[in-house]
Amino acid sequence: MKLTFWKRKKSTDSVVEDNLMASIKSLQYDDVGLIYPYQQNAKNDADFYWESLEEEDIAYLMDDQYVLPWEELFQLQQDPEHSNVLNLLNLPSPTNLHPVIRSEGGLSDPDFKIILDGWCDQNRIKSKGLIKRIGAVLNVDGQEYLLNETTWKLLEKIKEFARISNKDNKLNQKYWAQIRSLANRSQANLDEFLRKTVVLAPEKLQLNLRKNLISQESVVEVQPSFEEAPSNWLQTFDHYNQVQDQYSISLPDGGVAHVVIDPQVKNVLSEIKKMPNRRVSGERAQTFLHNPFAQLGDDATEVISPEGFEKSKQDAEIYSYSLQIDKFYNELGHYVSAQLTLNENSGREQQSILLELSTLEQTKYFISAYEKPSPIFMWAGYTIDKTSYLDHQIQELKSDLTEIQKYEDELQAQQVLDLSNYSDRVIGIGEAQKLNSEFIQRESGESEWLPQHLMELEQQFQDRFSNEVIELLEQRIKQAEQEGKDQVLIPNGNTEVSLDDAKKLFNSLSDSNRKEPIETLEEPTVNLQKKKKDTLLIANNIDKAEFTKQRADQLVFDEKNHPPARLPSSFRSQEFGLKPHQEYGVAWLQNLHQYAPEQVSGCLLADDMGLGKTLQLLCFIGEYLENAKDKKPVLVVAPVSLLENWEAEANRFFNAKFAKILSLYGENLKDRKIPKHLISAQLRDDHGITHLLEEEWLGDADIVLTTYETMRNLEFSLARVDWGIMVCDEAQKIKVPTAMVTKAAKAQKADFKIACTGTPVENSLTDLWCLFDFIQENLLGSLNEFGKTYRRPIENLDNVDNEVLEQLRNLIAPQVLRRMKHDVADLPEKIEVNHCKNITISSLQRHLYADVINRYRKLSEEGNQGAMLASLHSMRMICAHPFQLQPNASIHESPKVDWLIKTLEAIKAKNEKVIIFTEFRDIQVFLKRILLERFGLNVTTVNGDSNTSSKKGLTRQNLIDRFQATSGFNVIILSTTAVGFGVNIQKANHVIHYTRSWNPAKEDQATDRAYRIGQDKEVFVYYPSIAANDFDTFEIKLDRLLSSKRALADDMLKPNTDLSKELINLI
Repeated sequence: MKLTFWKRKKSTDSVVEDNLMASIKSLQYDDVGLIYPYQQNAKNDADFYWESLEEEDIAYLMDDQYVLPWEELFQLQQDPEHSNVLNLLNLPSPTNLHPVIRSEGGLSDPDFKIILDGWCDQNRIKSKGLIKRIGAVLNVDGQEYLLNETTWKLLEKIKEFARISNKDNKLNQKYWAQIRSLANRSQANLDEFLRKTVVLAPEKLQLNLRKNLISQESVVEVQPSFEEAPSNWLQTFDHYNQVQDQYSISLPDGGVAHVVIDPQVKNVLSEIKKMPNRRVSGERAQTFLHNPFAQLGDDATEVISPEGFEKSKQDAEIYSYSLQIDKFYNELGHYVSAQLTLNENSGREQQSILLELSTLEQTKYFISAYEKPSPIFMWAGYTIDKTSYLDHQIQELKSDLTEIQKYEDELQAQQVLDLSNYSDRVIGIGEAQKLNSEFIQRESGESEWLPQHLMELEQQFQDRFSNEVIELLEQRIKQAEQEGKDQVLIPNGNTEVSLDDAKKLFNSLSDSNRKEPIETLEEPTVNLQKKKKDTLLIANNIDKAEFTKQRADQLVFDEKNHPPARLPSSFRSQEFGLKPHQEYGVAWLQNLHQYAPEQVSGCLLADDMGLGKTLQLLCFIGEYLENAKDKKPVLVVAPVSLLENWEAEANRFFNAKFAKILSLYGENLKDRKIPKHLISAQLRDDHGITHLLEEEWLGDADIVLTTYETMRNLEFSLARVDWGIMVCDEAQKIKVPTAMVTKAAKAQKADFKIACTGTPVENSLTDLWCLFDFIQENLLGSLNEFGKTYRRPIENLDNVDNEVLEQLRNLIAPQVLRRMKHDVADLPEKIEVNHCKNITISSLQRHLYADVINRYRKLSEEGNQGAMLASLHSMRMICAHPFQLQPNASIHESPKVDWLIKTLEAIKAKNEKVIIFTEFRDIQVFLKRILLERFGLNVTTVNGDSNTSSKKGLTRQNLIDRFQATSGFNVIILSTTAVGFGVNIQKANHVIHYTRSWNPAKEDQATDRAYRIGQDKEVFVYYPSIAANDFDTFEIKLDRLLSSKRALADDMLKPNTDLSKELINLI
């Protein structure tokens, strides 16, 4: 850990000392660990130190407090990097007292107890003071002392044992063995029964070795032992054919030691028991001596110390060897293999041992093993001595590998740079070209306005975006550019966004917060110095149709009398059946696919959310893989949470005969990438290509699941694969012609491409053109031709050309499938509750509202460009959460909260569940407190940065599953940004949009987490809005605006209007 906060500049040593003392706060703690109040803006050294502990997952945040678990504290005490800063934790002095422990009952008693009976000093004199323990802190007559780790573990183990209700002899012995070991190390004072009761529960083994020569073969005897093992332990162990859970062994003093065998230890002993007479011989002996863990099972790494095993080998006089290397070359003069001749360094007449280095990879491992800093090295189970002559041979071998690596680099570069390996649409390799078209920009001539999710982020953290923070954001953008990263951590927000989004946010903040904005990038790239980075150049079809794919004149599909869907044999049709609209979807896909790739190259699946498109696509893909004559692999590209859903549905609906799936993202991706240093220098240095997959990365996989970011980063590997089918799920990710991810998708070589999105047109008809330029190049002509022919006449809001609109609709119809839930799904009714849209404004809200309007007018007159967004945010918060501006106000001054409580009480009476949507964390925290006070509910909150997949803590899906699993009334709070993909919450049937999204599609997407296939109740949707009788509030105006935009949503060819033009009307 780099304690960068500690390196802040100080003028003098006295200032450092003064600041240090000022930063130390009184000690707070509980049974879990140390506690420290969370500071939103760190002010002193202690604040910064706690912040760094939380960032490194050493401490964690809970209820606005940092918590440092005791076990983590003890680890910090052992870490030299923390030794100079631990005083910031204000730890008490260590105690010199030792625990006094007594017992009640015998080990075989079900009520056997081990009890902490006070404390004593080093002379065993019991303390008479008032002593209380909390966690690892001992309070003695009001003075606090810190326990050491061993004593704390001892007391925690005693407490753990005391909580067990169903005890038996075996359990009592196991716990006493563990407590006894800790008690001895803690110098605890034990009563007479405990002192005389010897129970050993070894968790570690020491493998002593003895080497013999039997029938001219090397034999090694393995003698397992452990700490405090009785002298006749090994004899007792050998007496049984199977490893026992417990051994009773007589002691020389007449007593009995009970040895309780831990499950992990038993597994290792069982592997040793499999060895005839605990002996290994020949090659197995050498392999065992080289790596005993490989033969003793997974638990051996926890049970056996590698250092202890090496010492056992030395004690057994297991010899080393000398080595001679003989190399072999091919007709090109390149090294291909080597023979290793080993001779035992024992002074005895022994035959040489011959080994082979048969592959280049094996040779690299051999050199790597040799170069480890040690006078000896291990190879194939043999201990080999290093010599100066062997050093010379190794250097020659490295030179040979350098030559062959140079040859392979040239071959690798040739394969990557050869355009014949890519689709016909790839026309070159070079730096990305900036695309210009009036139809890529808004009609206003401005680039796309700050996206909704960034606008919400800017408003959420606007007070934290000082000039210093903006400069830090700029630094992080530059660093990400230099390191080739595609994510940037937003300062103070603990939120990661894409590099492109970070640049957009930076530009917006610079305009709002600086009198003279720094030079920013023209979209989509920042004007920062960066290394050359080549990409696949494609025929972009902007000015003219450079690349075309002809579509058949007639794509016949009889909607009423079409052939039935062909389902794969792996589909578990006896347990699951397809709904009629799903069967239709599969049949429609199969009909189109029969014309591919010559007469059609793809389609747009634009179904409404919740209709089971993943299942339809899996059936389509499964049948193709089973029956295609020359099947090719299938590529599925989607956000990571949806990829997890793809895997889950494949496992649920199909049997083991279904396709082999390769997840090419996360940890799985790391194993298949070529390490950067093994990528050809020509590719790295001349072309900036640093991401490639290994040559045989695909293996025998039928379906590859990957993310849009991975597809973009690994385009030089993925675009060389001949895909049978390519699916882009949530294809709005590739609707921007200038985006690198869009270009990477269009560069893929696929026979049949499927774009899946419920919102194919979000901003303008350019979105639709871009999707069709992916699935059926040139059907809609070049972008400029399309813009003139279709976009202008259709998007002319003053005079829409409906005839042109119908021409476009008819042109794309054969390759578009769009069904809405209300048309095809057998769902209960979705009811919008309107009476909550007229909640009377309070007097406090009126007063605050007037202040904001007056402040906005003044700032606008002064030319402040950030005034509009700041004022909108303030008005939004006044309507939803006036207590942020007036913390001491009565709860009745927030009529929306009053409405919420009454509504939840009515829902509780029905025993039903509720989702509350708001993206503002301060409102989330406030609502959590209110719901705890009024309903006794510890409400779960899920935000966009909640884990989708994690090894530590609950993931987003875990949190939602836990909410759904509870019976009866319950509430969950979600951010609209948390529910974009892969979240299903059908157990809830009340959806409250406590604050509104700027985008009606986002709101509907959030609602549809509950209103989807699997919902069996009527779903009630609430848009609570603060209203006044003499003026239109922000929420009333926003509701009116969203309603008008929502009315256009059913027609996918009618884009949403530019919200930036209408924001001023909300004030």
